[in-house]
Amino acid sequence: MDKEKRKKILWVIAIVILLLAFLLWVLRTSDNNSTLDGNTNTEPPVFTPSSTQIEYQDIEVPTESPTEFSAINLAKNYAARFGSWSTDNQGNNLNELLPLSTTRMQNYLRNIELDYETEEFMGLTTKSLTTSIVSMDDDKAEILVGTQKIETNDKLEEKIYYQDASVRLVKSADKWLVDEFYWE
Repeated sequence: MDKEKRKKILWVIAIVILLLAFLLWVLRTSDNNSTLDGNTNTEPPVFTPSSTQIEYQDIEVPTESPTEFSAINLAKNYAARFGSWSTDNQGNNLNELLPLSTTRMQNYLRNIELDYETEEFMGLTTKSLTTSIVSMDDDKAEILVGTQKIETNDKLEEKIYYQDASVRLVKSADKWLVDEFYWE
């Protein structure tokens, strides 16, 4: 057999192998897609509980008054914003809190000395997870906010920890404002 015939035979074998590989790939892909789409030929099992297994109970859902709701929302938002900052947005979180604060708290926020002299990125994202009303009357409230803090460094490594915040509110002209805030 000469070299030219061998080359032709090898080319034919290579093309046949490629076609078979492509055909197998297409068949596998179509099988996976039909399973993912839920188009299997078997019917899903049907769960039918007997009526004796079902028990209904009245669940008491705690309801908040509109006053409690607005105070809790303010405390949650305030804690999340107060605790979220980065070296890229120096002090923006504090400026956002000014309209939600009493004059006393505004003065405190304006006098916080920011030290962002670092060359490396640092950021903190705070999420408000839980709340509990410590005390509340018509014009004053104290709310404890449980937060999750995610600290991110310049290598985008995250450190997660939890911290409570005490938020003291006063009512001014039918609107709650934050008068004191501190981390516990």
